[in-house]
Amino acid sequence: MKKKIVIVDDFEESCQLMVEILSADFDCRYICQSEKALELIHSTKPDLILMDYKMPYVTGVELCKIIKDVPTLKQIPIIFISGAVTSDERIETLESGGDDFLSKPFHPKELLLRVQKRLKNYTSEEVVYLTVANIRMNLNSRQCHLDSREVLLTPKQFEILKLLIENKSQVVSRQLFMTEIWGHSDVTPRNVDSQINYLKKKLEGFLGHITSVPGFGYRLDSN
Repeated sequence: MKKKIVIVDDFEESCQLMVEILSADFDCRYICQSEKALELIHSTKPDLILMDYKMPYVTGVELCKIIKDVPTLKQIPIIFISGAVTSDERIETLESGGDDFLSKPFHPKELLLRVQKRLKNYTSEEVVYLTVANIRMNLNSRQCHLDSREVLLTPKQFEILKLLIENKSQVVSRQLFMTEIWGHSDVTPRNVDSQINYLKKKLEGFLGHITSVPGFGYRLDSN
């Protein structure tokens, strides 16, 4: 399966050029409206983001800071790509959480090599597991096992369970679920309740329980 890349650049021709260079090796998607990019990133869960520095409405630096504040997205490598920026501006991209910077115009081979390097560093990191009772989640492969049985979860169900385990024995509000899992998309507390009901059915045999806290949210406890 190809690694996924999201490109955020208000100049569509730049996006198309990068897709042309990278699409043979990667699954590339792009968006030209930076103010809508977070929704695409949430739904795609890319392995890497290519980000323009200077964009209207939401700048690359502002968007990078938002991404790095979201627990489910902050580990995604971000390469800034822009032209005519000062040294201070390049430093600003790194301080905001960016992993690399490539100046326009760039050589296609350099773009490909930088992307490959960042993805290699990202995928070679130590496998991260979350465990509670008889549930084990692999955050790199995004697999979930209940005892020895693999539980097939949708992307949203996986993130919901991850958030519950990370906050074990603490109440997670519906609002936090909506912000962390759905981002800025059109969602209601009923969507949260529906997904958690599906999740609880899939986790039959869990040596613990997911409890509803009326009017607020949900809590995961182990026996």
